[in-house]
Amino acid sequence: MLRPTALDHLALKVTDMDQSLHFYHEVLGLDLLRTAGPNAEGGRSAVLQAGAQKIDLFSRPDFVSADKDRPVGMDHLCLLMDSPSMEQLMTDLQQAQVDIGWGPVQRHGTVSVYVYDPDGVHVELRIIQEHIV
Repeated sequence: MLRPTALDHLALKVTDMDQSLHFYHEVLGLDLLRTAGPNAEGGRSAVLQAGAQKIDLFSRPDFVSADKDRPVGMDHLCLLMDSPSMEQLMTDLQQAQVDIGWGPVQRHGTVSVYVYDPDGVHVELRIIQEHIV
C-alpha cells in the first residue's frame, strides 16, 4: 500500500501574479522563495513556503478566476497561522482589507476563519491549539 509521508507542495493558477503575491506573501506572511518570468507567452511563476510545505503560483494571460459560488477542483487550502489570538488574526486581516467570508469556527481544539484569495480560492486560516486564548 502506498503511504505518503507529507505534502510537498500544491500549485495554484492565478490571474494576477502581483495581487496573489501580495495576498500570500505580504498579507498572510508566506516566505517568497523565488519568482520567474514573464516568459515568451506572458507566463510567470512563484514559489512560496509555509513551514516545510510550498505553494507554487502559475500565471498566464488566459487564466480566469474561480467561481466563488460554484467552484470546481480544489475546495480550499488550510494554513496554520502563528497569531496570539483569533481576534488579532482577524484584526490583521481587516487592516490588510481582506474580507472574512466565514468564521471564526471552533472545532477539534482549533479555531479558523475563511477568506478568499484574489482569484476566489477558499483559504482556511487556522490558529493552532496552543495559541488559542
